Formats: sequence, structure tokens, C-alpha cells
Amino acid sequence: MKDTKRAILEKVQQHNPLASRKDEAQARDESGLISTHIEPERALLAQLLMDEESSTRTSQNVSAESHVDDESSLEELAGLCEAANAVVVGNISQKRDKPHPATMFGKGKVEEIQEICERERVDVMVVDRELSPAQGRNLENILKVRVIDRTELILDIFARRAQTRQAKLQVELAQLRYQLPRLKRMWTHLSRIGGGIGLRGPGETQLETDRRLAGERVALLEKQLGEIRKHNQVASALRSDYETGALIGYTNVGKSALLNALSRPTGSGVLVADQLFATLGASTRKVQLGGGRDVLMSDTVGFVRRLPHFLVESFHSTLAEVRDADFLLLTGNAADAGLDDKLLSVNRVLKELEVAQTPQILVLNQCDLIDDEARETLRFRYPDAVFTSALTGEGLDDLRERIKQKLEANDEEVALSLDASAPETGKMLADLAHHGRILAEDWSSGENGQTPRVHVRARLAPRWREQLGIARNKVLRAA
Repeated sequence: MKDTKRAILEKVQQHNPLASRKDEAQARDESGLISTHIEPERALLAQLLMDEESSTRTSQNVSAESHVDDESSLEELAGLCEAANAVVVGNISQKRDKPHPATMFGKGKVEEIQEICERERVDVMVVDRELSPAQGRNLENILKVRVIDRTELILDIFARRAQTRQAKLQVELAQLRYQLPRLKRMWTHLSRIGGGIGLRGPGETQLETDRRLAGERVALLEKQLGEIRKHNQVASALRSDYETGALIGYTNVGKSALLNALSRPTGSGVLVADQLFATLGASTRKVQLGGGRDVLMSDTVGFVRRLPHFLVESFHSTLAEVRDADFLLLTGNAADAGLDDKLLSVNRVLKELEVAQTPQILVLNQCDLIDDEARETLRFRYPDAVFTSALTGEGLDDLRERIKQKLEANDEEVALSLDASAPETGKMLADLAHHGRILAEDWSSGENGQTPRVHVRARLAPRWREQLGIARNKVLRAA
């Protein structure tokens, strides 16, 4: 695989006039789009603001909110560059009715960008919108620097963060899905059809061959991820004795730190880092809620604005932890001024995953960073939220109690009359105590030749009732 990636890199550099002017120390990194050699690359951020998007807003307040959103998007883009080991040396924006079909930005603005690139010795320009293949190519030819868009930057960070085999396959699949419509002879070295007699397909062009090879690689990756998914399903079946939850939210809101705090002292630490997309895989830990009830909690990949749909599809296996969860902890940063917008972004992804109806608990983490006034404002806006701090431990007991209440809200009360002499009765009583709560237990002796029986009333979740084979007509009432 490394040899293949190296060959791809060499082929790209042969056809890329920009690579020839870079010395070896600043060559493109094999694992992504931004170099990690010697010193960080110098990045210029570029943002296109659409007049038609702001023309529909009639109030000054909404326009002001739009301005804040634009600034937040640029701040997030700067954070993404930092996560990719690049230094932001400036940013530039332009308002237009619609993107320029050839260069995204207008002719005058492109000239201004060119001057900035020369003055600031820019290595890469990052555009806060998705570029068409032609727009990216034209901008690179004019500016003489590498030009990437927001999606490519996110893919680069994912490639850097991937550690497990599953995550690496998912990243490669997402990159291929993004590059398929952008292929320009990047895969030539993989097909030995240069001049070999009898090796070229009839009427098949080089670009068609490239696309076919990329398509075959996509199919292979999907097959390998399907095998991993089956393995994960087997592993999930082994954990079926526990109810499950998933931490979801915007990237870098402290989900991993919160999982570590909730799973102490039994759980081993999950990686915690103050950077975007520090977690790509799903890490699962046992959390003790008290009263003998335990759950398995999974940390998941964070979301960002405009997370590409194909990226969500590629990470289907990881996000399966969200689909299979009995409840979700929707986590936000209490100190973030853009909290509302980011929660909306997460909810949009949840709708794509078709899990918006799964029971949720809103958790406002990092509340140690806000004052009393800000806390009261948030309480008014989010009356059902649980305020926590993974750093100080504030609110963790309240969160455990809220999770337990959320699970118990779906519990059902069942009444059973069991043969006290049957060997399976002991196991049933143990299972009822383990998965639920026994409310009453009465024993009757076998007088007058009758079979001794035990009469039990218990509360447990519907999933355990079904798993234990308790018929629906045994349910007295639900909570």
C-alpha cells in the first residue's frame, strides 16, 4: 500500500508544475494534502459570501447573526488548518451574486489574492466552499500555490488522525469518492497500458480507465468495510447484556474527556486533545449509573459545519454506534458563542442517520468556563440541559441520574407466576434482578398436591422483556 501511495505521489508531482518548485523537505505529505515536513505550511483562507443568501434576510438582527455565522465559519476553518499543521497568515472574502464559474472569485479579487500570496509567501489557499475541479485548477495556475477547499482539508485531517484499520479504510473510501469526479490521469501508473501490445481496451480512453480503476478500489474498500461491520456486529452481540448510549456532538466539545470522567474508576482513558477530530473511531466504556444499573457508552467522531454527505456514508461503520444506541448524549460546549448553530448542525446529521427519534439528553459541557450570568442565560434557553464539567466533575452525578431516569421511563412492569421447582426459574429471577428491578416476590408452597410457585412483579426495559422471552400479555403497565 505504501508503494502504491508513493507511486501516486510521484505521478501527481510529475503532472503538477507547483510541486517542481518545492524542495524535497516541503513535498506533499503522502498521507494528506498539507505537508508536515520541517515547518508548517503558510495558509491563506478565502471565503465567498453570496449576496442572494443575505438578500432574503429582512431584519438587521438576522443579518447580524449571518455575519457572526460567517465569522464562525472562518474561525472553524482556521482551526481545521491548525489541526492540519498549517499556519494561517491571513484571510480574504468577497461578496458575489453567484460564484464565478471559472475561478469562484471575481477577476479583481483573484488579482488581490495573488498579491497577498506573493507578499505573505503563501503555500496553500484554503477556500471555505467546495471548488469544482476546473475552479481549483484555474486558481492554481493563476496563483502558483496549491488550492484546496474545505472538504479536502477535512479529508486531510481525517487521514492524519486515522489509527485503526477501519478508520484508515473509511478515510481512503471518502477520499476516493471525493476524487472520482476530479480524476485527471492520477491513476495512470496503476494500469500498465502505456504502449503494451494487446493491453489497451478497444476504444477505452485513459480517463475512463482511471475511473474504472478507482471504481474497483471503491468496491474493494466497501467489501472490506462490510467484513469489519459484520465483525463489529458479532462484538456488539457479545455486549448485549448492557444498554448502550452514544456521545454525539460537534468536534472538540469535550466528548472524550466526558466519557473518561463518567467511566472512572473502571474505564481506561480515551484520547483527549484540544484539537478538531481528535477521535475518529468509536471508543466504548462501561458507565456505572448506580442502583445496580450499568450502561456501555461510546464516543464517536465529531461533526462540523457542512460535513460532506459522502463522508457520513464512508463512516457508516463508526456511526453505527449511534444508530444502535438506546439513548444519545447530545454534547455541546457551554462556553461556545456559536452553540445554537452547532447544535443545529449536529441535529441535521442525526436526521441523515435516521436517529433523530432516539431518546436524547442535552449535555452542556465545559461549564467551568462560564460565569453565573451566562449559566442562567443558557438555563433559560435550554431548560432540560444538564450542565457538566469533565475537568471539575460538576454535574456528573446529575447526568448519571438523568440517564437512569431516561432509561427507566421506558421500563414496563411485568407479572410472572413461575414454577418454583423448575431449574430455569432461578435463572429467570437472576436475569430479572440483573436487567431490571424486582418489586415483589411471593412464594406459595405446593399444598394439596399443587406445584410450588413464585409470583414476581418486576420492572425492566422492553428489550430485556423480549430477550428473556416474556410475553407481551404479562405486562401490567409501562412507566
